[in-house]
Amino acid sequence: MPPPVAPAAPGPPTAAAPPGITPEQLRALRTLTAAERAAMREACAARLPTCDRLLLLGALERQAVVRALVLRGLVLDPAPEGKTVGQLHVWTAPPIFGSDERIFGWANFFHITSKDGVIARELLLRPGQRWDQDAIDETQRKLRDPLFTTLAVLVPVRPGPGAPPGTVDLLAVTRDIFSLRMNSNYELQDGRFTFLTLSLSENNFLGRRKLLALVFQMDQATFTLGPLYIDKNLLGRRHELRLRGGPIFRRDDLSLEGSESALSVGRPLWSLDSAWSWSLAASHRYAVERSFVGADLRTYDAPSTPEDDRLPYEYQQRRWSVAGGVTRAFGDGVEHRLKLVYSLTSQRPEVLSSFPGGPEARADFEAAVLPRSERAGVLSGAYEIFTARYREYQDIERFDIAEDTRLGPRAEVTLGAGLRVLGSDADFGVAAIEGGWTIPWAGDGQATAGGGLSVRVQDGAAIDRIASVSGRVVSPDLAVGRVVAELRLSGIFRDEANRYLVLGGDNGLRGYPVGFLFGDRRAVLQAELRTRSVKLFLNSRWGALAFYDAGGAADRNRDLALFQNVGIGLRALGPQLSPEVFRFDLAFPLTPYTVRGVEHGLWPPRFMAGYRQAF
Repeated sequence: MPPPVAPAAPGPPTAAAPPGITPEQLRALRTLTAAERAAMREACAARLPTCDRLLLLGALERQAVVRALVLRGLVLDPAPEGKTVGQLHVWTAPPIFGSDERIFGWANFFHITSKDGVIARELLLRPGQRWDQDAIDETQRKLRDPLFTTLAVLVPVRPGPGAPPGTVDLLAVTRDIFSLRMNSNYELQDGRFTFLTLSLSENNFLGRRKLLALVFQMDQATFTLGPLYIDKNLLGRRHELRLRGGPIFRRDDLSLEGSESALSVGRPLWSLDSAWSWSLAASHRYAVERSFVGADLRTYDAPSTPEDDRLPYEYQQRRWSVAGGVTRAFGDGVEHRLKLVYSLTSQRPEVLSSFPGGPEARADFEAAVLPRSERAGVLSGAYEIFTARYREYQDIERFDIAEDTRLGPRAEVTLGAGLRVLGSDADFGVAAIEGGWTIPWAGDGQATAGGGLSVRVQDGAAIDRIASVSGRVVSPDLAVGRVVAELRLSGIFRDEANRYLVLGGDNGLRGYPVGFLFGDRRAVLQAELRTRSVKLFLNSRWGALAFYDAGGAADRNRDLALFQNVGIGLRALGPQLSPEVFRFDLAFPLTPYTVRGVEHGLWPPRFMAGYRQAF
């Protein structure tokens, strides 16, 4: 924690201080319309006198602030600008299940509330410093960490008796997610889990915002079981530690198939004012890699044999990596970051001993399916630039909970060299550029355009080229909700690493199986009409939507056929458990599918359940 700054002498008052705002007055504030909310955000972004940040609070946030003021006996200071911060107050909404959810009140016994000191050390504005709204906004973004918190609001309050003139206190109001919990993240397709993660975790170990868990993770063929530990403020020194790993087992016979692990430690850029960061990381994965179409293994037909070999798309992979890097950040308003990274990675794929094909089919499979076998030691440098402008939105991804969006341009350029003297099997160069631009649109909406290009240069040739462009539009709040649409185009060119792009029910075509289409080109369009959320039982928020998906994937542009589906869905938010929504979709395919030249009609309607919005 940085030492307090000596208080600056307050200037002479030029007018009588406005009266404080009581909890009752805050509770009685009217709710802005969508157009009024957009205009108020613009006024606050421009630091205009008409800005009233209290009117921008969502219902859950306002409710929490009112309760904190009542319990602490505080009133809001409507004019903190130019004043010196005095005392820091922290109030974390206890219990997790409150008066609106009394039936589950017993569950609060199993929750550990964040300690006041742990929240206080996250605050970027310290006693003795001038009130700085930019530091307040950045602190709120830091505290809104979905691992630990559903909401976080910082407000100015009147100091107690005896405080020097020109002083304002700071009140931090947060609400924990339920700490001792069974976390889940899943994708349910056609009645079968294509992805499932369950973790018995303490998300707020000892009340210090650290996560300790036993994690079960499953895909279509395997599952893993092992520990996970995340500490974002190691020993209170603003360092970060992440650790996970465990054995890998087959789903069908529970046999041991491999293992994986990952360890990282470093000092991240704690705030926009941070100048330096560093990181060290190591990982390994020894496992069988597979590709699926729905719940079945994708198959490969060797061109050197007359029949369809239907060879299962699976191979053994042994991969490990170590890396370290340092970042220098500077800038005010426009942020610049220079990065230097060294990584050493080894991957050694090989055909399984149970491979069912003959020698010719095996040679074809190795050439067309296995990724490049190599050890690569790469030293790379990168330059990133972006504008540090942010805006809060509501009812896009997380309903009534505030969502922070960074506005303006961002770009990053990376150049690297893989050399034998650095540990590589061969000499090569890599280059990448990627970025985007987000702008507010029609007051309460937003639009984003982005793209990227990467290439590997080896033996005088530009290979393994990947290009992508994307666009996303979020409409302003309409009479019934918002329209959200996203277009994504990707392509792989002169690939010598046997990479491919996949499209299906888990990443863009909800009416079709997982991995339904694949190839070197991919195009996806998704659009949803998302209704406003309504409060129902147990303080939960619910919303409905109608959606349309279209897309295709193939090796060549002229072979890319368009598949379409429509559907309806529900979204549910339990603010006690997570700031992310639960997702339930029912999709109706519109395009018949063909297998080996035979048209099979339409897929039946498909039901999916998952976590977070679909895109």
